[in-house]
Order: sequence, then C-alpha cells, then structure tokens
Amino acid sequence: MEASEFIAKAYDANAFTTAKTSAGYVNPEIWNKEVLAHVKANLVVAPLGKVYNDLLDKPGDTLNITVGVEPAAGAAVAESDAVTITAFQKTQVVFSPSEYGAAYQLTNKEKSRSFINLMQDMTAQLGYQLALKKDTVCVALLQASAGNSIVANGVASTDIASTDTIDYDDIVNAKKEIMKDKLIPKFLIVGAEQYADLLKLEAFRDASKFGGDVAKNGFIGRVSGLDVYWTTQITPATSKAKALMLGVDGSGVSSFGICQKSNPYLETEYHALERYTDIVAMEDYAVKLLRANGICSIESYAA
Repeated sequence: MEASEFIAKAYDANAFTTAKTSAGYVNPEIWNKEVLAHVKANLVVAPLGKVYNDLLDKPGDTLNITVGVEPAAGAAVAESDAVTITAFQKTQVVFSPSEYGAAYQLTNKEKSRSFINLMQDMTAQLGYQLALKKDTVCVALLQASAGNSIVANGVASTDIASTDTIDYDDIVNAKKEIMKDKLIPKFLIVGAEQYADLLKLEAFRDASKFGGDVAKNGFIGRVSGLDVYWTTQITPATSKAKALMLGVDGSGVSSFGICQKSNPYLETEYHALERYTDIVAMEDYAVKLLRANGICSIESYAA
C-alpha cells in the first residue's frame, strides 16, 4: 500500500485527532510513514505471492478465480480421421478474506509525558504485528500444502539426524520435483538454521557467490538460479525445519495468491471516562494455494 493511501485512511478515521493542547505534539506524516516502512521491511513471504485486488475496498466477501491445468500435447491425425476433442479443464480457487488485527491502549497520563516516542513505538509495533501475522499465515499454508517434498540426504523424515542438513544436492532435487510438474523454480525460503548450513558449504563461502549481509525483506542472495530469502517464520520443531521452494508458471504467476480486501489501516477511539485511547491496526485478506505442485518443502535437521 502506498504511503498516501495509508495516511488518507488514517485521516478518514480521525487517527491523529487530539485535544488542542496536544495538537502540536503530533506529526502524522512522519510517524505514519515510519509504520508503513516497518511493515514493508518485515514482509518476506507474502510479497512472493500473486496479489488479487478485485475485492479491495469494494463490495463482496468472496473471490472466485480459475487456474489453468497443463494441457496434453496435440496428436497426429491421419487423413480423413476426425481430430480428437480434448476436455477444456480449469480448477477453481475460492478466496474468503478474514480480518487480522492488533491493538494498544495509551492513557492520557502516558500521552502527556512521552507522546511522540510512545506513538512511534506503538504504531511501529502494530505494523510489525500485522506483517508477522501475514507471513505466518503464508508459511503455514505453504508448508502444509506443498505438493512436493524432499528430505535432506534422502532419509526418512523420522530418521533425520544432525548430519542431515540442507545442502546443494537438496536444492537441486527440489528444483527437479517442481520442474517435473512443468513449473519454473524461482524462490527458496529458509530459516536461520538452514541459512547458516548453506553458508558453511564451500560453494557459499564467498559472499560474491551467495549474497552478503541480510537485506531488507529477507533477501540474502541467489543460488542455482533461485532468489533466496530468510524468514523468522521457518523455525525448528523436534530438531527439524522445512524450507520452501516456490515455482511460477510460464507467465511468472506464483504458486500461491493473496486476495486483499482492505489494506492495513489505523483507527482510534478515545474513552473519556477512563481517559485512554485505543489504537487499532487492521488488515483484511485471504491466502490460498494456486498450484500445490509448484511448491516443494525441504526438510532438514535444525536444532
């Protein structure tokens, strides 16, 4: 969402209204832009999906889209024979957005003593909470719904040991699974432990071969033609973690989509008797799988 849109929504909701005696303390243009930047900086996985804005700030609670199925090749036809009719196939994906939110309360006493710092901190934290939730929803869906999966060193998931860390062979094998389904591997998303394991490999020791410092939005470099991202949302469980490889179709459309019903916005409500203000951040969206076979999980040891 553009900063101007975010500010406009805040103005419409009277997000920055204060008493006359406190009006000079507020500069909504400054702290609101900081919130937006904070949201963008912390979104890692969500920006990799296909965004649908058909419902954005419009009537309706459900979006139906169609996803094409890979057709078979044409067939040779003998003279005077009829051409075989092929069934025209499409699949349906239904988006039903849900609201996600976070809130803080600010008392008049706190406001009068340190209003600027507190408001900046609270709005930045609210932006972070919304971004964190969105990436959490995306990762959970992709890990649970991946149409392809491999385990480091080819062992069974139940037999993963400390030596079964993610390596280059695992990346190549995951690419193969996605390519077998006629999709193009494009993104690799890892957790902190798997990122460290990759950097320990000889092929990745040179920063010029595999990224340098972690950049904004989790981008850390490229490997085997893939853009590599790191996220806090891929974490170990019982000494295992699942990295994710995402593919796109020939048109560059991602294997998962996000239907945005409303962009992040702020609302406030003042309670005169209790002398405090509610500060609420909200967002409304749905995340759905478009092509399960365009996703391959890579399970490996992660302490």
